[in-house]
Amino acid sequence: MRKIIKKYSLLIAFGFIVCVLFCYPLFTNDLVRGHDTYFHLCRIEALKEAYVHGDFFPRLYYEQNFNFGYGTPLFYSDIFLIVPALIRLSGVPIVITYKIFIFLCTFLTFFSMYYSVKKISRKSSSAFLSSLIYLFTAYRITDVYVRGAIGEILAMIIMPLIILEIYKVLYTERYNYKTLGIFFGLLLLSHNISFILMCGVFGVFLICNFGKLLKEKKRVYCIIKAIIIAVGCLSFFLFPMLEQLTSGQYAVNEFVSNSNISNYTLFFEQLFTVNINFGLAGHEFGRDYWMTTNTGLIALFLPLLIFKLNKNDLPNYSFLLICTLLGYFCLIACLNIFPWSALNSLLSFMQFPWRLVIISSVLLSITSGIYVIEFSKDINEKKTSLILTSLILMLGVFQLSFVLNQPAVIHNDTPYSLIADDDYSGEHGIVTYFNQAELAAADYLPIKDNIDYRNYGDYIVTNNTKELVDFVRDYNYMSFSVDSSQDESFYILPLIYYKGYTVECYNEKGDFIQSLVPYPDDDSYLVTFNPGEKNERTRYVIFYKGTKLQTISYCISFLFMFLIAFDKKIKEGVKRICCRLQ
Repeated sequence: MRKIIKKYSLLIAFGFIVCVLFCYPLFTNDLVRGHDTYFHLCRIEALKEAYVHGDFFPRLYYEQNFNFGYGTPLFYSDIFLIVPALIRLSGVPIVITYKIFIFLCTFLTFFSMYYSVKKISRKSSSAFLSSLIYLFTAYRITDVYVRGAIGEILAMIIMPLIILEIYKVLYTERYNYKTLGIFFGLLLLSHNISFILMCGVFGVFLICNFGKLLKEKKRVYCIIKAIIIAVGCLSFFLFPMLEQLTSGQYAVNEFVSNSNISNYTLFFEQLFTVNINFGLAGHEFGRDYWMTTNTGLIALFLPLLIFKLNKNDLPNYSFLLICTLLGYFCLIACLNIFPWSALNSLLSFMQFPWRLVIISSVLLSITSGIYVIEFSKDINEKKTSLILTSLILMLGVFQLSFVLNQPAVIHNDTPYSLIADDDYSGEHGIVTYFNQAELAAADYLPIKDNIDYRNYGDYIVTNNTKELVDFVRDYNYMSFSVDSSQDESFYILPLIYYKGYTVECYNEKGDFIQSLVPYPDDDSYLVTFNPGEKNERTRYVIFYKGTKLQTISYCISFLFMFLIAFDKKIKEGVKRICCRLQ
């Protein structure tokens, strides 16, 4: 490790300085609120609270949404939030924790792109320029400061590494099914939609190399093994998520099925916007509210150099050509001229067509750095690199200056209690029945719900005339006692239903009687159970236990991770056993 740091000390120093420049709006006492900033701050805090209670793999955030609980971890992995949650656990204020995390993500983004382009081009200068261009793409600036889109920020760390793995498996002999599968798995854990988009990118490369794959079956076997590795390692998240989606209807399903994504396309002029606009994403908002969602001018124009280069000078020309054409295609596909209305049912999972700009940002940043160095090798490579570096940094600092002009309502010392107190939701005349700070668009609320969570309290609905006593509520725990109940008795609890809740019954002596499986109430989708006929005082304990599929999925993931970690030792052991048997 010390040798690596010494060898790359200059690069690390440059990378650190560049990341400081990108993050300089964070080095103030304020934090500008992005669209989802509060949502992710609340996720970090909820994960920290889970650790405080000894819950190291929370499936729900039990104290969110006025203690009704919210199922974010079931649909949106929080594995990458472990780092900020641990920082928060050490006593660092929540806002400063978030800023540290953004800086770490920026640092890793720079070096993931550098590493990927260095392996593809074998030129440090190309790798450095691609990293710089990528870091300061307008889309990434918008993700960090305007949208607060932690999922995509994390995805942009992993996506260059996936492009590298695609390059390896299709264009070189140095491919590895483990890294291909692991990086795709990490992408799904960072951002579901980006994962699907990158699968599409991989599909394009596979189609373009179909003939090669027919001749070289070993590459096909590598891809198949990578898929198995990815699915196996992701089991702990993938199958429980699918289980929840198939067992209930949630707001995210309704948005996908009912939204018209053609309302969120871009106009041609938006591809050239330089100013970072703190706006919104749809046509229904005026021009002044158009959010900046493009690659930036440098990544937009530099890839055109491919038409000035001799393809014989580029040993990986076909790969780079596909990157360039696909990058530009994704930009064109974001525009209002593309027939999104006809494709709505197929592609509505994207929510917004401009999400394709994240693909363009990755692909065009890779090709920009490679092309400009190749183009300038007969002129003055060092001078060209210096001029371009200066231009990128000046333009980047100019764009970031718009962040400093934004009003801020939270500061470094703002306590979490104020962040989660979602009074800000009324800023645009929107008063929600849920905690908007913690739930954002409430994608994982049930569609059927008609509950005013904000004012509901700990009210339990029942048709039993016997008084409910000894009510206790804590982290993932609710209990109460009732003297007796009938066959038709029911209790509707102040908990949002997600599959995996259980009810345990105990008699007056504290002896366990039975477990009951609750179900969602038809009208409110709250946790409901029928105690059955009981003629003695019974205590009911309600908590989220999880499902059998969740347990099996965790075991599968653990097994695959174990096999990957000890692959060599296992193979050596098998060989020794075979030798002895012979």
